[in-house]
Amino acid sequence: MAPPTIRVEVWSDIACPWCWVGWSRLQQALDDLQGQATFDVRWRAFLLDPGFPEAGEHIESFYSRRYGPDQAAALRQRLHDGGEAGLAHELIALSGRGRRSHDAAGLLFRCTYEDGANVSERQELLDAACKLGLLRDEGEAWLGSREAAAMVAAEDSEGKHKRGIDAVPTFFIRCGGSKEVQLVGAESVKAFEVAFRKVLHEAGGTPASPPSSPKKAAAAGTGELKTATVAGAQSAVRAAAEE
Repeated sequence: MAPPTIRVEVWSDIACPWCWVGWSRLQQALDDLQGQATFDVRWRAFLLDPGFPEAGEHIESFYSRRYGPDQAAALRQRLHDGGEAGLAHELIALSGRGRRSHDAAGLLFRCTYEDGANVSERQELLDAACKLGLLRDEGEAWLGSREAAAMVAAEDSEGKHKRGIDAVPTFFIRCGGSKEVQLVGAESVKAFEVAFRKVLHEAGGTPASPPSSPKKAAAAGTGELKTATVAGAQSAVRAAAEE
């Protein structure tokens, strides 16, 4: 008998370092429950700054506008230059057609916060599309198209107006006929695992194992998720939170 499927919908923005931490912790939880459930993870667009320039903007400049020069000064020491715009969300949406939006989001977060890439640049996104197994011509035709822009706008609107989201990342978790569990912010690995076990139980599936110990959770990963990656994301968050 096939294991039950847990569906996770995530609203996030590439410009939010907390979303990168959230991605990393979610990935660890998915690894810890491997074999006890299958997961359908879908990342949705949430535009923190809908007026963001299409060509992108340095991370320092973005945070200076949004949070003030003091926090931007702290970010200068810990974050590489990068950017965010609707085109990055368009690539995630395109990847979602092949159920790879989780992979796409993770790749773009790494490009931004680990590699210092500007994922607003079309060339950078086309390279990322190829890494995700998409055809370059497919990416060329999709990025910047009316259909792509409309999909991103619809996801952003659904999150803000239908779902009532006012902070990211926000996760909605359910399994079959279970009640939906909502988590807001970069929750702990344990919080994700508790939510997964809860919806599994409500759906009549076999409850998952208890949450991993902190030591085990820190060591979990797929090869793509390294301890240094999580540390880098957490450094970005600490910098963003500094006064």
